[in-house]
Amino acid sequence: MALASRITLPQPKAPLTVLNLPPEILLHILEFAFADNREIFLYKNINQRGGIISVGCPSLAFSCTPFVASSLFVANNIPQRLSILHPKQIQAVRSLTLVADARHFRKLVDSGIHLFGIENLNLDRLTVVFHRSSFWHYLFDFTSPLVLLLRNLEGVRCLTFARDQARVKRHFKMWSNRLIGLLMKIDHLERYMKHPPNPERAWWTWHYDDLGQTFNFEFTPAKEWVDEQTYMLQILPFLEEWKVSVEQEEWNPDPRSRNGA
Repeated sequence: MALASRITLPQPKAPLTVLNLPPEILLHILEFAFADNREIFLYKNINQRGGIISVGCPSLAFSCTPFVASSLFVANNIPQRLSILHPKQIQAVRSLTLVADARHFRKLVDSGIHLFGIENLNLDRLTVVFHRSSFWHYLFDFTSPLVLLLRNLEGVRCLTFARDQARVKRHFKMWSNRLIGLLMKIDHLERYMKHPPNPERAWWTWHYDDLGQTFNFEFTPAKEWVDEQTYMLQILPFLEEWKVSVEQEEWNPDPRSRNGA
């Protein structure tokens, strides 16, 4: 009994908080939070509870802080919104979600090499959610500009288009298949039919989720220069996958969809 009375069970650990951080990190956070300059002041007044601490502590920011532009007016001015941040803050942004209509697609496809023309923006994921309203999305109007964007885009590891029950003219999956088909066609033409060759800067793998109605691009390094026959053998699995997806497109009862109308 005497031995048993001296045995103590381990106590459950208390949950960690920001105060458990090392003092040097806490000091940096406090210096950042109370810095006397206009840029920091503007950012501190964003309606995000604990936003300044989230930016100061990367582990908390990456796991708990979503960066979402749900307002069409805010999403239309993302470069201006980001311009008030310190370059280090822009570099710390890893995920961005925006609700988009035709105006936002025009800004997106005009980005050039860097998303929205911001060189130090380096995202793990960019999600474009189609605005849900009574209006239609005419995505086929942006197929060619998006191909040019994808061939040269840097600083985005994953690009996702989410339908979110929005009204898409001529079907969302049909558009995704046309985008992939044109992307592979242009990549081939620019490599082997143009002099001098103009190979892509980025290569993308893709996945269409029928259940979630999302279309995902995953970035991979551009393919090395090889002869045309070797290149066609390399992309053959992608071509076969694309053909299967085209065959599985949802049936459109409108006869005009089958005669180019």
